Amino acid sequence: MVAFAVLVPLALVLAGLAIILVVDASRGGDDREGVDAGPAVLREPVTFQQVAETSTAPCASGTVPDVEGTACYRLGADRMTIGRVRSIRAVYDGASGQTGWSVELKLTTADAAAFGRLTGKVAAQPEGSPTRQIAVVVGGKVISAPSVQAPIPGGAVMISGAFDRAKAETFVKRMTGNGNP
Repeated sequence: MVAFAVLVPLALVLAGLAIILVVDASRGGDDREGVDAGPAVLREPVTFQQVAETSTAPCASGTVPDVEGTACYRLGADRMTIGRVRSIRAVYDGASGQTGWSVELKLTTADAAAFGRLTGKVAAQPEGSPTRQIAVVVGGKVISAPSVQAPIPGGAVMISGAFDRAKAETFVKRMTGNGNP
């Protein structure tokens, strides 16, 4: 009876450890920290749009402000809007040289192809030109506007900004409707 009382809790602990290892292994060996919302229909769509021109605030009519209110973007006609993703999560990856938290989106197959075409067109613009930037617009504000060096096929998108962990997680919750940010 004593052996049974010891073995049952030990078996439960080992079973719990196995579940944790299986869940961790399902991340594909990705050692970045993160909060994953999994496949999601986005509550707020994300628009990727080529930048035509940049300026400093205050913003003129026809421009879109950034989230800090310091920069303004006149956006070009080339754009795409996504409303669903295969996954969205807040990640921190100090090993790759990032300085903070980011939001990682994995696009659907159709959106990945369109994103590859859009980033290919943007990357073909002259080096140093604002037209080589792609604005990430959510809720009428530019979250990030990175310069695109090459087409981005495959549908893995990292949105970087002035995110700490709380801001990145709040962004994911805002996008997916999970939680009340």
